[in-house]
Amino acid sequence: MANVPTFSLLQRTSQNQSQKQLQSQKLSQKQLMALKFLSLSSVDLRREIYDTVAKNPALIITKDFNEEGVNDARVSFAGDNLRVSSVSKSGIEASDNFQSALESSPDERQTLSEHLLHQFLSVEHSPSQEKLGVALIHNLDKNGFHILEPLSLLDKNDKNQTPKLLEKTIDYIQRLDPEGCCCRNFEESLFVQASIREDAPETALFILNGHFDLLQPPQPVKILKKISELKKDFSNKTGDISFSLEDIENALSYIKKLEPFPASQFSPSDNAYIQPDVYVEKNEQTGAYSVRANDELLPVVGLSPDFYELSLERSRVTKSTEKSEKKRSEHRFIMESVRSAKDFMESLQFRKKTLLLACQQIVIAQKDFFEKGPSFLKPLRQKDIASLIGVHEATISRMANEKYLRCDRGLFRIDFFFTNAVGTNDSGTKQKETSSKTAVMYELEQILKEHKGDEKPLSDQKISDLLLEKGIKIARRTVAKYRSQLNIDSSYTRL
Repeated sequence: MANVPTFSLLQRTSQNQSQKQLQSQKLSQKQLMALKFLSLSSVDLRREIYDTVAKNPALIITKDFNEEGVNDARVSFAGDNLRVSSVSKSGIEASDNFQSALESSPDERQTLSEHLLHQFLSVEHSPSQEKLGVALIHNLDKNGFHILEPLSLLDKNDKNQTPKLLEKTIDYIQRLDPEGCCCRNFEESLFVQASIREDAPETALFILNGHFDLLQPPQPVKILKKISELKKDFSNKTGDISFSLEDIENALSYIKKLEPFPASQFSPSDNAYIQPDVYVEKNEQTGAYSVRANDELLPVVGLSPDFYELSLERSRVTKSTEKSEKKRSEHRFIMESVRSAKDFMESLQFRKKTLLLACQQIVIAQKDFFEKGPSFLKPLRQKDIASLIGVHEATISRMANEKYLRCDRGLFRIDFFFTNAVGTNDSGTKQKETSSKTAVMYELEQILKEHKGDEKPLSDQKISDLLLEKGIKIARRTVAKYRSQLNIDSSYTRL
């Protein structure tokens, strides 16, 4: 009898060790997933998110600002004609040949920017409005929507470029052909198109003006019911509103004729637009910098309410029958799906948090760059940022991979801000002053630009001497190396 407690204790110890090992393994897998997400670019992560949501029924996409993700951007109306039929082998072959012919034909359509600029510049505007209008048109994506926040396009050195002028210019471009461009998204575009046209029913304008959620689903009876339920709230704000079922049906018919993506008929622009992962903004009153994530890049992921409720249920089946085993199996699947979904969402949150923390420290370390320009970029190692936020150096390396930062000085790769120290100048003190490689290359390029018109091109040694006058001490061979990286020829071949 004395051996029983010992055996029981050993058994419990073995079970606890097994559970700890299992937890450790799961934690390791979770960490690997988080690190993987951190290294992915936003484009690749979008694809990863949609692939995972498709595989895990416990995950859902709750919001997506990018039209490439969610397929319900174009409203689908009940009763649309949809025909399904079988196709013969010869029909498939003919279709493939037709598709091949289409794909091999060059796209000779005019680009959206060319079409809008031709209209915009054909009318006389003030110099400030013309410059702002051109910037707005070049800031449109393939669907005709803003890429960067329009306010960020205002020239701070031009006092005439005010938010009021920006609003006026946007309104002007929205009325050009095709109507509804220069908007934030397809919802605003639909409302703009309806507002411009004189035949828009009042009901359609009401739905499109901030009540787009009424169209989910786009069924007249359900829309009318939603309006009736919220009628008191509407009355308090906008007066008495009453629509009939016929009004709703006419509104839906009218909205169907609008174009959610007004630029779809034009050839895609040759420009490859890069959207920033983070924005760095300066408060003009306090002078402080803030860092915020670009939340419009990635879809918002949530836990399915149905799966979450099912995961809270507890199986009380005691008898082992075929039906009970099936129920247990279903419950295990639900629990595993929910756990996996939570791990997935936590990994996404870890990526965002790490990105923001690291960029905040980069802004602090490189404040002179944001204030004064590229020549004031300081030496900064990934190891320095890693120690400041308490992560491994490899984590910072993953974070900086294919990520972009937008500030007043432009759009930069995040790894641009990590640069080695080169060129020391003793300057008669014990502490040596250092310059970053990027800053040195910037100064080198500026020197060559200043002396571009010289009768005799500057030699590498002369450039080294001029850099020394600026407090940067680097050897002639280093000048030659940096000049080569800037794709600048030697003095022998340089005109």
